[in-house]
Amino acid sequence: MEDFKDIGVTLDVVLSIPAKTDAEAYERLDNMDALKLLKLAVEQCEFRELENETRH
Repeated sequence: MEDFKDIGVTLDVVLSIPAKTDAEAYERLDNMDALKLLKLAVEQCEFRELENETRH
């Protein structure tokens, strides 16, 4: 049985946040918890690599 090894990964993510101004967008961003940020990021991702995978 294999052990699990933790590896730190840093990703650049661009989020689209509905707001009238940049200041409002940053304020909304500051008020989001980590789970909300992650959900928003995943919802906005384009998973192009999944389109190219063969299914077995």
